[in-house]
Amino acid sequence: MEKAAEREKAELSPASVIGPDTVITGNIEAGLTLQIDGRITGDVRCATLILGEESVIKGSVYADRVRVSGTVDGGIDTKDLAVEATARITGDVSYERLKVASGGVVQGHMKCKAADAEASEAGKLKLVEPSSGTNTPPIYIE
Repeated sequence: MEKAAEREKAELSPASVIGPDTVITGNIEAGLTLQIDGRITGDVRCATLILGEESVIKGSVYADRVRVSGTVDGGIDTKDLAVEATARITGDVSYERLKVASGGVVQGHMKCKAADAEASEAGKLKLVEPSSGTNTPPIYIE
């Protein structure tokens, strides 16, 4: 319930916008939604990041939700990633959910965080209880 309220608040609040004629050198931190149409040299942190077709980021991106239509030269760490047809990403990407449109390019390692969690759970031993009333010892399955 709490995540739905946060998502609704993010959708209703206005985005901070970095226009197409703006060039920023340095790290950026924004509260909720950040839309970048300009050029950034530095890391970007926010809840939701929207990168326009002409946008360029030379640095890492850390956000819950990212939609890339422009260029990212650096890593992306996110929960939800949408790579649009005009997107060009050079760097390692870590995500939970992924959408890649035909034409979108990612050059780097792709790592699904959800798969890591499932793999670590899968590697644990599980106890299979014997039927009640039997003298069989418990069985452990890998």
